[in-house]
Amino acid sequence: MGRTGYQLLERSPWPLEVAFGVLGLTSSAVMFFHSEMGDMVPLLMGLSFLTLLHGVVRWWMDMVFESTFKGQYTSFVILNIRWGFKLFVLSEVFFFFSFFWAWFYAGIGEISVKLMGKWPPVGVKAIYPWRIPFLNLLLLVTSGAFSQSSKWAVKCHSKELDVKMGRYYQLAALGLLLVSIILGTLFLYVQSQEYYWCSYSISDGVFGCSFYMLTGFHGMHVMAGLIFLVVCWFRILLFHFSYRHTCVGLLNAVYYWHFVDIIWIFLYFLVYLWPHKLLTGTWLWTF
Repeated sequence: MGRTGYQLLERSPWPLEVAFGVLGLTSSAVMFFHSEMGDMVPLLMGLSFLTLLHGVVRWWMDMVFESTFKGQYTSFVILNIRWGFKLFVLSEVFFFFSFFWAWFYAGIGEISVKLMGKWPPVGVKAIYPWRIPFLNLLLLVTSGAFSQSSKWAVKCHSKELDVKMGRYYQLAALGLLLVSIILGTLFLYVQSQEYYWCSYSISDGVFGCSFYMLTGFHGMHVMAGLIFLVVCWFRILLFHFSYRHTCVGLLNAVYYWHFVDIIWIFLYFLVYLWPHKLLTGTWLWTF
């Protein structure tokens, strides 16, 4: 597993299948919100979800088989995977940037164009940021810290020659990653309670629409990250990251989890604190 050099992997159809699944889900969601096609929308959404699920599972299985059992992940293959995943995260950054742009465009426009304008608009009561949102911030940041500690334990486990010490590092990695998964699940539960008790909905103007699009898509990414971490937890349990085996899958999962953490930090300051004018004096209010 420590080999270097080029390795030509087999062609995979799963990225194309995943792309079609995502396209079908987004298209069906748009039609659902615009009340188009009637009864065909749930059918299209279900088929798209199954297509996406099948493509992701098969893609994951192939990567596990190639890296763990066939030993095809040389140093150059790992380098290509790492850079490919970084570019994927970069595309996600621009995805969220578009929604943040819409949030700023609406908020700063309300403030600067209308002399008596307010953000949030009159009649909409923003969520108090120092209760549920701050709790979610603590949950997600702490979860990211535990996932990072688990990554360090796995790296020590993969380099440890002593069987007892290697087993110790494996158990430590399993425990730390399990805590990270539990905290992420608690984040989703608390977020669902916030949605349940929220005084406005996605149909309450541009404020409600932008709020639910930002937090909702972030919640979907948290779900994807949790699945990523759960798969890695079972791979640690099955010794897939043991001595001289690459742990690139876990590294990518932890990096993705950190990306989710950073997005929530931006959400907390710009979506929860800003409407309460708790960022007074920053550049946002110079407009």
